[in-house]
Amino acid sequence: MRRLLLACLLLCLSFVALAQAVAPTASLDRTSIDAGDTVTLNIELGDAAGDTPDLSPLMADFVVLGTSTNRSLSVVNGRREAHTILGIALRPRREGHLTVPALIIGGQRTQTLTLDVSPAGNASNAPADRPVVLEAKTDPSQAYVGQQIDYTLRLYFAVNLADGQLDDPSAEGAEIRRVGQDANFQTTRGGRRFNVVERHYAIFPQHAGPLEIHPPSFQGTAVDASDASAFFGTGSPVNAVAERSIVQVRPRPASAPGGAWIPARELTLALDGVPADGKARVGQPMTLTMRVDATGMPFEALPALSLPTLDGADVYPDKAVTGGGASGPWITGRRQQGFAVVPTRPGTLHIPATTLHWWNVVTDTAQVATLPARDIEVAPAAGSAVAPVGTPPAAAANPLAAGSTASAPPPSLPATGVPWRWLFVGVCVLWLLTVAAWFVMRRRKPGATPSARPTAAAPSRERPAREAFLKAAAHAEPAGIERALLGWAASVQPSARTLGALSALLAPGPQPAAIDQLQRARFAGAEVDRDGLRQAFVNGFAWKTAPRDGDSTVLPPLYPR
Repeated sequence: MRRLLLACLLLCLSFVALAQAVAPTASLDRTSIDAGDTVTLNIELGDAAGDTPDLSPLMADFVVLGTSTNRSLSVVNGRREAHTILGIALRPRREGHLTVPALIIGGQRTQTLTLDVSPAGNASNAPADRPVVLEAKTDPSQAYVGQQIDYTLRLYFAVNLADGQLDDPSAEGAEIRRVGQDANFQTTRGGRRFNVVERHYAIFPQHAGPLEIHPPSFQGTAVDASDASAFFGTGSPVNAVAERSIVQVRPRPASAPGGAWIPARELTLALDGVPADGKARVGQPMTLTMRVDATGMPFEALPALSLPTLDGADVYPDKAVTGGGASGPWITGRRQQGFAVVPTRPGTLHIPATTLHWWNVVTDTAQVATLPARDIEVAPAAGSAVAPVGTPPAAAANPLAAGSTASAPPPSLPATGVPWRWLFVGVCVLWLLTVAAWFVMRRRKPGATPSARPTAAAPSRERPAREAFLKAAAHAEPAGIERALLGWAASVQPSARTLGALSALLAPGPQPAAIDQLQRARFAGAEVDRDGLRQAFVNGFAWKTAPRDGDSTVLPPLYPR
């Protein structure tokens, strides 16, 4: 038995480790270049940070010029995250629509990417007689209100720069953000070799009509490496100004559906946390997480997420989690919302379908992201059966659900430091003692008064549990108050194992209302009404039907609080 349990535990841990592994992701700093230009393949290594990829699949269409590694450390929601990015400089061997093949790193594969290589004669040529040239390009040339415009700025220089200052573009009636890091490569224009610095900006127009983007400028100092005096601060000033750009901004289409206006390149909607077996239990919380990801939209522009009204369950939303990034030159946004769903009655819990309307700016059509309807079979609260031990997996695994269990089961046994053998022996001994005590009480003489048995033991168990609850109500967090209240209730009514089950056993009045307020404090961030809790329970429980004398002979719970 012990070996079987240990094997199951190791198998579960291996699945968890596999599910949490972060696969490497690949991206290009540019998706279209001219023949002779270089492009950088960036691979975020994730869990394969210590591994080296095999670059041989790239040799068919590219020349590998070199590699570099960039490591960074960030803090997201109070958690430290390390990132390692491998940069691979590539030069295409031919023109056309090329495929960057998948690479194998640490036993995992990156995704394939595409790159468009234009003939060198079709590209804008920097004048060969000018040492520094600044070019700007907008994509697209027409856009909707709120749609991202990619503003690409390229600085060409064929001299050694001792210093330089590159300004940012500006536009009245638009929001401008810098996207990603600068890309550095080389290219040939007019028979002359240029170094190139490429920078991307995301521009979001706020009004319809022509949008004029004021060109940035560059000022720097060029030095001649062969001139010895160049090392003493002398040099010649160089400057360049980009051409002016005008983008026609269109209003929201009349055919667009009502609601939030979301002009994006891509959008996905997902719902996680629904039980895989489609089953739940009254009073046992589920943590559902809804997430929307969009390309070409910042997270600030994404709408708030909500669940439809659920008949037969209480819903407590958590704090929304947002974040953004970049996919090449395009802004990416994410909004994630967690919900603690607590079923209130047995039967079928129906979660209606959820839809989100958005506008695809690539195809210029209205589209709908849909979450299908789901049904969950809800079983009655575990009144006589042994309640699950430990924290529900969904709440423990999801960072949004930290501390959001509505009706906590009995405290879990220690997960470490207790060998399986002693744990199993302890449970068996406790069970045998319980059965022996039950047989002794059944075989007592008939002359003994039934009321003498419960009244002698019940107050001795209830009194310290009551004091523990009153102390917790004055100082503890909502989770501690809940555990103390259920521990006190179990000393009188062993079937009251969850707040939902306890509330169902109490007479209507201030006590069920106090329990509901405690649940709101746990899930909805409300303040704990400590005085209300003490006043509601200071004189004991107000049961719907007083426990009979015979009820005290019920076996005590296998895992006492």
